[in-house]
Amino acid sequence: LQVAAAGGDAALYDKFLARVAAPGTTPEEYYRFFNTLAAFRDPALVSRTLMYAVSPDVRSQDTPLLLGQLLGSPASQDAAWTFVKNQWPVITSKLGVFQGVPNVVGALGAFCSTDRAAEVTAFFKANPVPPAARILQQSIERITSCAAVDTRQSPAFAKWLDSKKP
Repeated sequence: LQVAAAGGDAALYDKFLARVAAPGTTPEEYYRFFNTLAAFRDPALVSRTLMYAVSPDVRSQDTPLLLGQLLGSPASQDAAWTFVKNQWPVITSKLGVFQGVPNVVGALGAFCSTDRAAEVTAFFKANPVPPAARILQQSIERITSCAAVDTRQSPAFAKWLDSKKP
């Protein structure tokens, strides 16, 4: 199923989506194909996966799996973050604030910039989720730690790469 990550197209996506919904699909097959939907990188397919994640076709316990994978992937995290912000009422209604929403909040820790940390902080200041407060704090800590390491290490790494040029 790694073919999706290598740039699968809409036809392959449709085949995987059909396998997810096929009668008689075992739980193992379901999750194999379901989770792979988040590996497609085409922006149109990322958008389809985001919409699918909050659709009635996806169980509430499975929605955070797709959203978390999309938020964690550099290829889709900007689109996923925009989607989460725009669809927050839909997401909280579908997932509830005690189980699914904390998983989505935890996935935000994959970001790696001070700007994104500020965005996440501002968003949840305006949209508080008290049951996820600790997870939010941990996510923001991970984001700021990653950004600090990036700021500290990127110049040295770039210098090292330059020194390796023929």
